Amino acid sequence: MLLALLLAFSSTPLEHAPRPPERAAQLDRPFFVGEMQHVVPPEQVQWNPSETATPVLDEAETRLYVATHDGAVRCRFRGKTSWIIRTGNAVLAAPAISEETLLVAGGDGGLYALNRYTGATRWKTDLHEELTTSPLISEGRVFVMSSEQSVTAVGLKDGKSIWKFHRDPPGGFTIRGDATPRVAHGLVFAGFADGTVAALQPQDGVVKWSRQVSGTGDYLDVDWLEAPEGDARLYAASAKAGVLALDAATGEPAWTFALPGANHVLVEGPRVIAGGRGQLVALDRGTGSLLWTLKLPKDHYPTQPVAMNGVLLVADDRGPLLGVDAQTGEARGAFDPGSGFSQPVFALPGVAYVLSNGGALYALGLLP
Repeated sequence: MLLALLLAFSSTPLEHAPRPPERAAQLDRPFFVGEMQHVVPPEQVQWNPSETATPVLDEAETRLYVATHDGAVRCRFRGKTSWIIRTGNAVLAAPAISEETLLVAGGDGGLYALNRYTGATRWKTDLHEELTTSPLISEGRVFVMSSEQSVTAVGLKDGKSIWKFHRDPPGGFTIRGDATPRVAHGLVFAGFADGTVAALQPQDGVVKWSRQVSGTGDYLDVDWLEAPEGDARLYAASAKAGVLALDAATGEPAWTFALPGANHVLVEGPRVIAGGRGQLVALDRGTGSLLWTLKLPKDHYPTQPVAMNGVLLVADDRGPLLGVDAQTGEARGAFDPGSGFSQPVFALPGVAYVLSNGGALYALGLLP
């Protein structure tokens, strides 16, 4: 299956050699580069580009959907681009799939529902705010966050607005990016740039509880939330306060770990993996105590880590994609296309996809 996926991905050979990893022997690497395809033509790559939308593969593992900063959404099928549609502005987050529909949150304020086989528009709802997160689909509703700090719920079938919850942005400095809403325990959890985490009722957007977790000042943003199934806690990344575990029913903090610039969090077995300014850390899920630290260059930030077979796939936002041992925090290999990465990888057993900031789409073979 892995070989078929890599062959179906593209027949284009590598056009430039990646930088060699600084650590780990070849046999220790958890991945290898299978194929590369320039999705964004090199002449259209902007200065200091940033591609933040992760590619998405359908359940049949035959169609790969790639959204980019130029506003394009592409469907790749059997090694070729089968259709392209263009939105009015950059697409900042990964599309979402619901049966035969592809949902795209546009930077132009439009939420698009496309026939994922043909690219034809089924419906489009203009929410009049720059949409910054992947659409979250739950029980016939679609939830999406905007840079204006609004969470909007629309109907999956027709795109009609159901409710909107808004918080005013803070007066000080904030960080670009927003937390994707999460659904768990019969609630919608959302994080905001003013440092608030809120639990909303999915049917009407009424607040069950809200909590200010970041204190006062600048850079209060809550930019990532995790709400694992079967866990009574919600985990949040606050750029000011660090990583927090909150009681999902009340919002009461269970523990806090100070991590400057915390922007991502992943719950992985007994660990909570979190990224912040210049480091990636692993914390004990129950207590929040530090298990290990992986240092990055000063003022560099890791992307959202993705766990697969005991390995964390995580990138330096201005450097390589790393394979990190989840238990020890030791880097086992690296791949640097020269332009860095600003998005998580999309990973399945045996294969992963990632788009570089230079607009090149890579298929990676994942080793056991």
